[in-house]
Amino acid sequence: MHAFRATGTFPNGRIVQKFTQDVVASDETDARHRVYSFFGSRHGVNRRFVKIENVAQIEPTESTAPAVISAFRDTHDFTAAAAAEEE
Repeated sequence: MHAFRATGTFPNGRIVQKFTQDVVASDETDARHRVYSFFGSRHGVNRRFVKIENVAQIEPTESTAPAVISAFRDTHDFTAAAAAEEE
């Protein structure tokens, strides 16, 4: 499993909202599926309306998403990232 950061837009009422979503997935296709699933379940947006502009693999320590931290807490040290945020 790897950490991915997806960026794009989705319709939120009358406006088009930008988003950045960090997910844990096996590959880029799985990451796209998880982003579509997130917006479908949380915001009720159909997949065809979610526009994913970029999906990039990132280091898990670059993310502050609880799902990413939970997935990699046994293999990566997140204390350095937390200390950098407090400064």
